[in-house]
Amino acid sequence: MPKQTPAAVLDLQSPAASLQTFLEETLSGAPLFIFFVASKEPTTSQPWCPDVRKAAPIVDKFFDEHEQKLNFLTVEVGLKPEWRAADNVFRTEWGLQAIPTLAKYYIMDLEGEKIVAIRMLVEAECCEVEKLQGLVEDDPM
Repeated sequence: MPKQTPAAVLDLQSPAASLQTFLEETLSGAPLFIFFVASKEPTTSQPWCPDVRKAAPIVDKFFDEHEQKLNFLTVEVGLKPEWRAADNVFRTEWGLQAIPTLAKYYIMDLEGEKIVAIRMLVEAECCEVEKLQGLVEDDPM
């Protein structure tokens, strides 16, 4: 039985989906892990990106088998032409430069002002279990 939070239905491509607003409304003290991946090709039902096809089983297994219940979501960033577009919301609003990306989001209080803090694993780093463990165990608070 997986211990991860079930994926929520999110419309992150909506112009109203500001990163700061989304995270402030979503985070309740615990970090949120979002795994950004290529969308599945309609003809193959597989992600179009070979790096995502390699990393996804490793990341999914890691979060499924983790002893703690972690807030974990997988988000598809679009098919290849959508992802490559300069105005892709995940590039412009969420700051992604490559996929797969596993991002850890948390709220920090910096001198009375709440800010969103982010740590990321990108591309091949997502396949390294030691790096996944380090991302989960890192507690900057």
